[in-house]
Amino acid sequence: MIRIPLFFTIYLSLAGAFNPACGQSFKAYVKAAEEALEKKDYNAALQHYAAALEFQPNNPGIQYQYAEIARRFYAYELAEEYYGKVVESKDAGRFPLAAYRLGGVKKSLGKYDEAKAYFQAYLAGAGVTEPYAVQAREEVKTCDWARETAREPERIKIENLGRKVNTDYSEFAPYYKGDTLLYSSFRYEKEQDDYRPQRMVTKVLYQRGSGRGRPLRRGFNDDNLHTAHTAYSLDGSRIYFTRCDYVNATEIRCAIYYYNKDKRGRWSSRAVKLPETINKPGHTSTQPSIGYDSILQAEALFFASDQPGGPGGLNLWWVKVEEGENAFGSPALLEGLNTEFDDITPFFHTPSQTLYFSSDGHPGLGGFDVFHSRHGQAWESPKNLGAPVNSGYNDIYYFLNEDGATGFLSSNRPGSFYLDDDNKACCNDIYFFEPIPEEPVPAADTPSVAALPSPEPEMPVLEPDIPTRLEDFLPLALYFDNDEPDRRTRRATTRKTYGQTYEDYYARRDDYLQAFAEPLEGERKEEATYAVEEFFEEEARKGYDFLLRFSEILLQRLQSGEQVEIFLKGYTSPRAKSDYNLALSKRRISSVRNHFQTYKDGIFQPYLENGKLIISERPFGEAEASATVSDALDDLRNSIYHPDAARERRVEIVEIKRR
Repeated sequence: MIRIPLFFTIYLSLAGAFNPACGQSFKAYVKAAEEALEKKDYNAALQHYAAALEFQPNNPGIQYQYAEIARRFYAYELAEEYYGKVVESKDAGRFPLAAYRLGGVKKSLGKYDEAKAYFQAYLAGAGVTEPYAVQAREEVKTCDWARETAREPERIKIENLGRKVNTDYSEFAPYYKGDTLLYSSFRYEKEQDDYRPQRMVTKVLYQRGSGRGRPLRRGFNDDNLHTAHTAYSLDGSRIYFTRCDYVNATEIRCAIYYYNKDKRGRWSSRAVKLPETINKPGHTSTQPSIGYDSILQAEALFFASDQPGGPGGLNLWWVKVEEGENAFGSPALLEGLNTEFDDITPFFHTPSQTLYFSSDGHPGLGGFDVFHSRHGQAWESPKNLGAPVNSGYNDIYYFLNEDGATGFLSSNRPGSFYLDDDNKACCNDIYFFEPIPEEPVPAADTPSVAALPSPEPEMPVLEPDIPTRLEDFLPLALYFDNDEPDRRTRRATTRKTYGQTYEDYYARRDDYLQAFAEPLEGERKEEATYAVEEFFEEEARKGYDFLLRFSEILLQRLQSGEQVEIFLKGYTSPRAKSDYNLALSKRRISSVRNHFQTYKDGIFQPYLENGKLIISERPFGEAEASATVSDALDDLRNSIYHPDAARERRVEIVEIKRR
């Protein structure tokens, strides 16, 4: 079980906490706040204590509780103000931890000399207890280190990704692949919720290029559960993620799942939950990261969990990924990296064999800092990445690109967007970092923290994005516009090639967007837009690109003396009668045959004539169309423009035989 503020930063209406108290007494608000604390509903407790302060603004007990909750939600300036009131009050002796807490808040705000003074004041006062005394002595030394670290020249430029990705809520867990950024956003209302105010859930979004972030579609996200933290397997055939549910007002419990990708490049509809050795019942396992470990000579899964065996809080674990479905070794702690506090958000950078993670247990600038540890026969002692990667706030979800220099992280540092600008409470934003160009420096100078030297581990042979054998393409799906090629005819052949009909189809992408997405609003419109765009980019265009590559490899095989038979299978959506659809499926197969007959000015023609290349047809009309696809002629949006209907209008290369 984990606290939402740690990873998602719960939604707060802090501005509402300062509304004048009406119709209630001081005692009633205090009682309501205490009841909310028992339920771990910190948002409600904060507002009730704020209302109580309207009656008794100088009450140190209420001031202290108010500061405690503000600190939990990283409203550091608010916490600084109210801890300060307690420390300066005549009743300060009743709250010995106030000076210690104020030191921590000052440190997070970058006021290291003041922070050090308050830690020393705590140690010199009455009521000092363990383990706070041990931690305070460490913090005194850390403040000196942090002050000197903050003075070092910055070698890394960090920029907020802006409103196309970040919102007033929390965005986190960046994962960059190709030209696409996957990330998690904690801004969606839980649809079926008895709590008031309605609680929020997280969904996974994507940003392609410089576009606006949009939710992943087709059931990847759940409207009533948190979905977050994506990571791909080394060969790209599996995507890991976490799914979490509330156990009370503010706490959640997570488990790690994955989806598999089939040979057509489509994700399965069934999520696989990792075994109980990883997802311990009654505990949280979350934040998966995948890497190739050169010592194990295998793929490894890194994750954070509060399962038994660790020193405390959330700890870092890893496990070998075995061959087979849902097969893993025995999880083990990452020895030497974990603390009694929280150690979270692991990311393994395979090229440098380095683990990056965040911790509030190792000495740092304040809040969670990012650390790294190289992996050899043992893990090296973790090293703080320093400023500006780290700040006095929470710096988490560090992601380093393969170049070893650029990447992303999530932070609630100043410059992030806030739900409440006055108190600067909430939220995490995603930032991009890159090295600042420098003049050449002597080799003895310390390298940038983001540019670690990379060893040369023995790497696995990864499956390429584009197959290299004819059989690896199967089934190769090629998609068609409605009633194409050659509308409103019962002919079984066409003169068009597949390339011609594809180009016309792809040019109609905006028509499909308008017809399918425009009638909707809000998140549903975003998801519909994404669904259409993904179909055209990831399925229709990819199919045509694969056909061209398939043709290149086929030509090489024929030129080497092989004899090849290709089997084509045609499909249609169920809008027309069966006899019409049978002819339509034959026309579509005919267009694919025309592709091979005209490819590179007819280079396949001699092989077709001498029988070295045989194209066999298996037309099926709409007989195998999904029962969920609309066949209503007056429902154009769903029977023509819906991506599921578009997927039915296809020809597949389903089989290859070599003779």
